[in-house]
Amino acid sequence: MRAPGRGRSRAWLAPLLMALLSAARAAPPPPHLVLIVADDLGYNDVPWHNTLLRAPALARLAAGGAVLEQAYVQPICTPSRSALLTGRYPFRLGRQHDVLWPEEPTGLTLQAELLPRRLRAAGYRTHAIGKWHLGFCRREFTPTARGFQSFLGFWTGSQDYYAHTRRLEDGSFGLDFRQNLSVARQYRGRYSAEVFAEEAERIILAHQSEKPLFLYLAFQSVHAPLQVPKRYRDLYPGVHDRDRRTFCGMVSALDDAVARVERALRRSGLYNNTVIVFTTDNGGQVLAGGNNYPLRGNKVTLWEGGTRAASFVHSPLLKKRGYVNRGLIHVTDWFPTLLRLAGRPTVPADDLDGFDQWDTISRDRPSPRDELVYNIDVEKRLSSAIRVGNMKLIWGHPGSKNGWYPEPGVIELWPLVPTELAPTRYQLADHRWTGDNTTWLFDLAADPTEHMDLSAERPATVAELKHRLLRHRSQLVPADCPPNDPLGSPDNFGHVYATGWC
Repeated sequence: MRAPGRGRSRAWLAPLLMALLSAARAAPPPPHLVLIVADDLGYNDVPWHNTLLRAPALARLAAGGAVLEQAYVQPICTPSRSALLTGRYPFRLGRQHDVLWPEEPTGLTLQAELLPRRLRAAGYRTHAIGKWHLGFCRREFTPTARGFQSFLGFWTGSQDYYAHTRRLEDGSFGLDFRQNLSVARQYRGRYSAEVFAEEAERIILAHQSEKPLFLYLAFQSVHAPLQVPKRYRDLYPGVHDRDRRTFCGMVSALDDAVARVERALRRSGLYNNTVIVFTTDNGGQVLAGGNNYPLRGNKVTLWEGGTRAASFVHSPLLKKRGYVNRGLIHVTDWFPTLLRLAGRPTVPADDLDGFDQWDTISRDRPSPRDELVYNIDVEKRLSSAIRVGNMKLIWGHPGSKNGWYPEPGVIELWPLVPTELAPTRYQLADHRWTGDNTTWLFDLAADPTEHMDLSAERPATVAELKHRLLRHRSQLVPADCPPNDPLGSPDNFGHVYATGWC
């Protein structure tokens, strides 16, 4: 005999199950994610800040999306890439001090779970193309061991754009190009931006749309050495500085590569459900054609020129498009933001430094972030900086090349700008840090180019920001910078950069 009320409870259950199934059917699929990282692209090296640059695809994608005017990265390559793929400040990973050098027997800590592994667990197909620079001396450090299902690119930090080789200071040299773990010699003689764009096209056009795609496309462009096909350099006959002319051509080559990626997304039918994130990894290198003007400083420095990112998001999924977003965003924020889009939001137990910024970017809502740490490094001398609201404190050594560097080779155009800007534009002195002053305070809302040091006028603000830095410093992990190991020399492996030697 059936228990009283049992049939009634089942009667309620059926509509509930139907409602749940209907909701599941109505849920939109997670978006495809394309994360594009340019290398050493400065604030003044993009068309939305510098109209002299011929980069129509980047200009159009940025204009049709959200330009992130207050986005920040780390001052150099490896720390930025570490923060990007972990959601943590580099000083909490031991990666705050320097880049990883080719013969350095270490890599990004294996205790950190990387973004591609999380996305793969969420059902994504994960592919990496381009520059890695997070370690390779053990297989466990390489891309396909850290969550990527495929990899085409190079492991070290820089190389020849055509030969895909790198020569070390001791004269040793080797090929550094891999398809997954296999040496890829077949690309010798082909310009890397074209190789990487071709691989991105192949992956996108072959992708089966029932599973979401995560494509990490980390271009070599526009890092030194300064190399580009002649047709791109010839686009800039009015730029008389040779390095700057070549560099501008490299930006145009990068633009063509990005355009190929966009066309592939449209041809494949993936575009309407894709989020494209574009960012540089650090500021431009003024010693190799790059430019951050009117911001102060160079890559490797804690000035705005070393840390403000040229960045945008482009997607049909943005609720607001065609605008400049001024919310405070840090490179660690991409980890939780992309996981939220994938349907795997992070939780406090993840112990991240990043914030989910999707509503900030998509709807132009206030940023959840009011503070960011530029870096904390005590390896040889104190080098640290923090921003809270609009106030920025640099405490210690800011890095080298501390001045304001107008764009070389086009100086004859600058008298056309308003007179009040001309004195700054002609300020060519190096302004090197002498060690006499170790504390600077700036109001970035009133003084985004860091000309007016307020530290003497506002000692209470200086004390408060130093106190905050000291609190963060309690989480500092000693820098993981072992001396180079000659076992890693490519001469030991037939002039190929290899794994398995540490």
